[in-house]
Amino acid sequence: MNKLLSMIAASLLLISFSSFSAALTMDQAKAQGLIGETSNGYLGSVAASPNAAVGALINSINNQRKAAFKTKAAKAGVSLDVMSKRVAQRLFQKAAKGAYLKSPAGKWYKK
Repeated sequence: MNKLLSMIAASLLLISFSSFSAALTMDQAKAQGLIGETSNGYLGSVAASPNAAVGALINSINNQRKAAFKTKAAKAGVSLDVMSKRVAQRLFQKAAKGAYLKSPAGKWYKK
């Protein structure tokens, strides 16, 4: 019985590590050309229909960004829209060569 429990525990541990290591990071997704920066300060999918993992990554990061933009906008006395566009300008400038950027006209291009 103890041997069986040990085997189950070991299997669960391996599964949890394999799914954790398979999680996609923002840097990996950018390097693979799956996501890019948009002119409004948020991430977007370069593909018209991203897979579930890419979509979840984009949503998670964009939610975090929106919260940070709200805080910064309130401190600076500007609207959320103004703050997000200011941040977008900085992100465009700092983007690595080969990164995907989305113009205000809605077109993706490589830096």
